[in-house]
Amino acid sequence: MCFLITMANTLFKGDLAEVSFGKETGLRANGYTGQTNWSHTSTTGNESTLTFGNNNYWVSGGNILLPDNVLVGSILKIEGGDAYSADDFATTKRTYYITGVDTTNATMTVQPAVLTGINTASRTGDNAIIDFFKAPTFESTMTDAAQQVKTDQFIGLLNEFAIPEPQIDVRKQHIVGLGRDVNVITSGRETMSGGNIQLNAHTMRWIKYALGGHTARSQGEFAFSSAAGTAVGGLPLNIKTGTPTSGTFAAQVYGTDTTDDSITAVNTDTLAMTGNGQTGNLLLGGRAAADTGTDITLDTNIATLFENAGATGGVFKVLSSAGAVLYGSYGTISSAVLGNCADIDSGALARAQTDNKAVYVLAAVTANISAGDIRVKIDNTNALKFTAGSTYVQIIDKDKFTIPGQDEAVTSRQVHKHELRRVIGIGSATGGDVGYIYVEEPFMFDHTATSCGVERLQYGSGSNRGSAHIDSTSKELQFGVTHTYFGHDVLPSFTIEQSFRQKDVEADSKQLLRLYSGCKATSATVSADTEGEVKLEVAYEASRHYTETTNTITPHRMFDNTANTTTNRKISGIAIDGEKPFLFQDVNVNVFGRPVLRGTEFSLQVANSTEARWFIRGYEGTTSDNDQVQHGGTQMPLEITEGQREYTFTMRAMVEDDRMWEELRTRRHHRNTNDITITMTKVGSNATRETATITLEDYTIMKADHQVPSDKGPVFAEIELVVRHMKVTENSPYYIM
Repeated sequence: MCFLITMANTLFKGDLAEVSFGKETGLRANGYTGQTNWSHTSTTGNESTLTFGNNNYWVSGGNILLPDNVLVGSILKIEGGDAYSADDFATTKRTYYITGVDTTNATMTVQPAVLTGINTASRTGDNAIIDFFKAPTFESTMTDAAQQVKTDQFIGLLNEFAIPEPQIDVRKQHIVGLGRDVNVITSGRETMSGGNIQLNAHTMRWIKYALGGHTARSQGEFAFSSAAGTAVGGLPLNIKTGTPTSGTFAAQVYGTDTTDDSITAVNTDTLAMTGNGQTGNLLLGGRAAADTGTDITLDTNIATLFENAGATGGVFKVLSSAGAVLYGSYGTISSAVLGNCADIDSGALARAQTDNKAVYVLAAVTANISAGDIRVKIDNTNALKFTAGSTYVQIIDKDKFTIPGQDEAVTSRQVHKHELRRVIGIGSATGGDVGYIYVEEPFMFDHTATSCGVERLQYGSGSNRGSAHIDSTSKELQFGVTHTYFGHDVLPSFTIEQSFRQKDVEADSKQLLRLYSGCKATSATVSADTEGEVKLEVAYEASRHYTETTNTITPHRMFDNTANTTTNRKISGIAIDGEKPFLFQDVNVNVFGRPVLRGTEFSLQVANSTEARWFIRGYEGTTSDNDQVQHGGTQMPLEITEGQREYTFTMRAMVEDDRMWEELRTRRHHRNTNDITITMTKVGSNATRETATITLEDYTIMKADHQVPSDKGPVFAEIELVVRHMKVTENSPYYIM
C-alpha cells in the first residue's frame, strides 16, 4: 500500500497570498517630426500593428514598460493633426481597441485597422492616446525579465477580501433532431462582480473611490538646514539654479516666527545658504519689503531668485506669525514686484507685505490643464528636477470648484482645485514633450495656467524638507496632507493585484498572479459600534482580468519588496505609526445640531448604481490558449458606467428627549443647516494627529422608531435619514489616496 503525502509547500495557502492595488492612468505617444516616436507598421485583415520608439516616456531599451498584453481591451484614440488626419478622433470619431501588446518588440495591435498607410511616421500633432480606464500605471523600473505594474498601494487592515471572480456565460445549445442532451456548448460574456473589501479603517482612502471627487493639499516643500549655512537633500523646486545665485533671500523657520533675512546667496550645487543662521525646516524665498495695497515687493528681482515665475499670474507662499503655511495669488510680475495679489488663505497677502519675511514663488504652469489630462507643463529646468516614481507634484490653484448638485451661493460648499499626483514620467526634447511631467492619475479639474503654481514633494524617513510624517513618540502628524472627498460625476478606476505562491519567496515559479483592472466601487459603507474599530466596507466590480502565464511578473509583497522601508511605507499608504485604525471611543457624532452622547452604532452607505456594459465588437485576431486575455478582451465589459448615487445614514441611540420624534413629526429638511458630522481622531497627544470628518450637508429624516422595550429597559430610537450630499475631510500622512 502506498500513500500520497502532500507537502505544505506544494499548496497555495492563504498565509502566502498577497493583495495590493494601484491607480489607472492613460498613456500618450507624442508624434514629433524628425523622430520615429510611433508609426503604423503593418496591417493584417482588420487589425493593425503600431510600433513605439524609445522617445516615449513609457518605453525604455526597446521595451514597453508594461507586461505583455496587459492593455488588451483598452481604448486607443489618435489625434491626427498631421500625417494621421484620416484617423483623427476629433473629426472622424474613429476609436481603436487594443488587441495585443508585445513588450519586447514595443508593439501594439489594434482593431479596426488604421486607415493611414503603413510605415507612416507620426509627425508633430499626431498623438496616440490610450484611455486611463483599464490601463494600470506602468512601473518605470520594469524590465522584460521582471515585469510589473505599479500596484504598490496598501489596501488596508483587511478583515475579509473577495476577488471579483469571473463567471463565464456558458450557452447550451439543444439541436432539434439530435437527442435530449446538450449538443453544442459556447462561451459568451464574462462578468466580474462580487468584489468586496472589509477592513478596519486606518484611513478613509477608499471613500475617494466611492465618491469620485477629490482635492488634496499638503504644506509643500521646504529647505532643511542641520547647521548654519547648510541645506540637506536639496532646495525647493523653484529656487534659481546657480553657483551661486546672489541676491537677498530670507528664511523663516516652520512653526515659528523666527526669520533670517540676511542670506546673500544660495548655491544649488553645494546646497549652501550664505548668511543663514537658522536650522530646521525653512521657508526659503525672497526678502520682502514693507508694502500695502495689492503689491508685494521683494528686495531682489524675482527672475534672479526663482527659476520660472508666471509673468501674468501664479501663486506665492508665506508663513504666518505662528509659522503656518499660507498661499496667495498674483496677477503680474514687474522686476521685484508681484502685482494684483490676493489671498488664497486668509492673511497671506498681509504677511507677504511684512518687512523682512520670506516669500516663495511657486513654479509656473506654462500651459492650461484640462480635466482628464495626465501631464502638466512647466519649464524644462524644473521638470528635470523631478524623479519618476519617487516625487510628487502639487498644484495649488486660486480658483474654486462648486461640488456638483450643491447650492452655488453657499461658499462653504466650494473647494479649491488643489491636486496632488505622483510623477511617473518626464518629457524630453526627442519625445516632443520637453517640460512636461506625467502623473499616475488623470487630473480632475481644469486649471488655468495663470491661476495656479507647482510644488515638488517627496517623502523622507522623517519630516525633513516638509515630508509628511508621524512622530514616533508624540504621535503628532507633521506636515499633514488635507484630503477632501465629495460626490463627482465620474468614479476613478483602479487595478487589484492578487497572487498566490507555494514558497515564501518574492517570485515563486509556481505562482498564480492575477490583475483585475477597470475596477469601480459599486458601494461603500462606513460603520461603527461600541465593540472596537470603525469599519469600512467597499463592494466593487472589474472589467478585465489578466493572468500572468509566463512567470515573468514580480509580485508586490507589501513588506518584503514594496513597503520595505520607512519611506516606502509612506509611499504605499501604510506609514509607521499610521497603521492603527480609528476606534469607536475616538468618534464624535453630531446630529440635528447637537452632540449624540448615547449613540450605540451608526452606518453610512454610498450606493453608485454602476453597471458593466458589453458591446458587439467581433474579434478578428488570432487566439491562443497561452493568451493572458482571451479573444482580445471582447467577452469582457468594455466599460462600467455610473448611475444614480444614493446615500443612507442610520443610527441607534438611547432616547433622552423628544427631538428625534419632533424631526420626524415636522418633516424637517436640513438644507445647509445643522450639518451632521462624524469626527474621528487617532490616538495621540497632539491636536495635529490624524483626523477624518464626515459631513452630511443636506438631509431629512425618514424614520425614527421609538419602540416600547419589552425588557423594561431604556428606550432606543432607530433613526434613518435620506441624504443629498456628503463630504469627507481627512488629515493624513499620505500625498495620494
